[in-house]
Amino acid sequence: MTPDERKVFRAAAKAHRATNLAIVTHTNFGKGAMEQLDVLEEAGVPPACVAIGHVGGLNDAAAEAPKAIAKRGAFVGFDRQGGSGDGMQVKMVMAMLEAGYAENLLFSSDFAIGGSQLKHNGGPGYAKTVTVFVPKLREAGINEKTLHGILVDNPRRLLAFVPKR
Repeated sequence: MTPDERKVFRAAAKAHRATNLAIVTHTNFGKGAMEQLDVLEEAGVPPACVAIGHVGGLNDAAAEAPKAIAKRGAFVGFDRQGGSGDGMQVKMVMAMLEAGYAENLLFSSDFAIGGSQLKHNGGPGYAKTVTVFVPKLREAGINEKTLHGILVDNPRRLLAFVPKR
């Protein structure tokens, strides 16, 4: 991280401490994730209030980087799935589940610039996570209870607003 990036993360931590709001970060496919967590934790943010995003695009079938994030208690954001290249993401999700990290997973849809993924341009649309990726997870054997936990309970837990008193 650059000094300016560290400054921004410390400012986000200060805002979290004042408001108790969650912090959602972005990584370069997981690079820098642990350093982001280090800075936030050093500034007093509990990992359970942090989602490290853009991690699902790694080529890491064993999900070592996502597991390391989850082991520290943070959420792991998978946000680049919902297309033809989902095979690795399915393997990573399965590895996370096998390691006991279902409660640390978050799924969302990330769109590339240009709009080719929009429905009116022939793409899967904003719902691609639930219309394209989730069916692949079902085919891989993930049950409805686990999917509900990931899709509903995990975001609800991260985003629950409990104001500071």
